[in-house]
Amino acid sequence: MTTMGDTWRPRFESSRGYVVFFIPFVIILIMVRVDFVKFGEVKIDGKIYYSDMTVWWDGKVEYRNKSHTFGMSEFLKLLERKPDIVVFGTGLEGICRILEEVEQTAKDKGVEIFREVSPKAAEMFNAFISDKKKVVAVLHSTC
Repeated sequence: MTTMGDTWRPRFESSRGYVVFFIPFVIILIMVRVDFVKFGEVKIDGKIYYSDMTVWWDGKVEYRNKSHTFGMSEFLKLLERKPDIVVFGTGLEGICRILEEVEQTAKDKGVEIFREVSPKAAEMFNAFISDKKKVVAVLHSTC
């Protein structure tokens, strides 16, 4: 019977006296997850943020300036990382708006845009992450 301690025993001794260990390893793929969006709060991977947030497919999390409009300057910054999908969370009541020029630019660049109230946008983001998509979520945490 092999025990966990057996893993660390030498498996091979070379002619030069070196001892070689074979140490098993596990690669863990960590996927980011938006746990919830409540009024004034966004919980990402167990950590609560009291702000609007931007969450990337690779786990990068950024604070977003509070605004009720998603404009071109913010969108162009998102495009620098070349996402395939952008999910806009328009707040708990859907108050935030996306400028028409943002939607047109996304269409021109072949980037899919989804807009939903923020809790639903978080669910969509998580689903796209599960499908291994290059997705970014921009989440408004109030209104």
